[in-house]
Amino acid sequence: MRLSMIFAFCLAAGAAPGADFIRQIQMLGGAPVIYDISISSNNGTVMSNPLVAESSVFQLYTTIIGANNIQTLVKLDEKSVGTFLPSVTVQALSEDPYFPPRTRADKPYGIRITIAGMQPDSPDVPAYAKSVQVARSYKLYDSSTYLPTGQGGDYADSFTFRTNGTFVDNAILPRLPGERPTKTAGEESFTVYLHPGSGVPQSELGKATVQIWPVADGVIEGIEQGKTYLDVPQSGSIALRDLYPKSVTYAQVYRGPQQTGIEGIPLPSTVVAFDTYAPQNARLTLADLEQAADDDGLYTIEVLTITPFNDGAPELLAHVTFRLKRTLEVNAAVTTIEKR
Repeated sequence: MRLSMIFAFCLAAGAAPGADFIRQIQMLGGAPVIYDISISSNNGTVMSNPLVAESSVFQLYTTIIGANNIQTLVKLDEKSVGTFLPSVTVQALSEDPYFPPRTRADKPYGIRITIAGMQPDSPDVPAYAKSVQVARSYKLYDSSTYLPTGQGGDYADSFTFRTNGTFVDNAILPRLPGERPTKTAGEESFTVYLHPGSGVPQSELGKATVQIWPVADGVIEGIEQGKTYLDVPQSGSIALRDLYPKSVTYAQVYRGPQQTGIEGIPLPSTVVAFDTYAPQNARLTLADLEQAADDDGLYTIEVLTITPFNDGAPELLAHVTFRLKRTLEVNAAVTTIEKR
């Protein structure tokens, strides 16, 4: 028997592609038999080798040629095909609609698993065809470059499904290991595996991965909290770190002490917007503060960011309150002397 298989895939942006192929794995007599099938285009029809076992694993690989012509073999996808195997799809869910799925380290995400074709509990059906196993794993990214570090592992929690249907959990909290959980970067995956005993190596029936980016932070420099200034501070700046890939960040000014939810005067020089793949850093100058602080009194500067989270409402990154007192008060007395 031969299978007609269609694969479509995308190579990593900026990477030079090498040889692409499909690896077919079967178990014969307790030993794996491996075939590599070359492919020459991004989509099309490829004929497999004959299936002589009850099931077979198909893995899609590409070879990435990087700096110094170093070749790295990357697995892009994996599917299992067989007589009793169920059909499984896994989807990551997030408030951010971007693809590939992503979220923030302080926000929950969801997983939807759909299982069809699970065999009934019958003596004629192999035990491995009556359930599937789900595992959760992670990979860490570098906190500066946001690139994979090669570190990762499996979480202890795993579970088994024995029925068909669609199963959804929308309250999964990121658990990337790190000293500061809100500043971790990486990815978490939920993978559905064929139950052991199927006659093939442990293989994926479905998998979904969500990228997890750190929570942004900021600091206002050059303006001291609570200080009284005789003129509008001219050396103020803002340092921003880990701004969410899709975000708009800006500073605003208003009179009075800092209060949540106050709508102030935005400073045009501080508006920065991103729509990128990874988090961004920025340094901004408070160049137009004098236009908003035009009279003596107490002023607050806030740095706010808007992301796909929090229902689109601005979130506070930093603030500072200072007093402006440009009017010089002179206490003096006027006296006259009359000569008698």
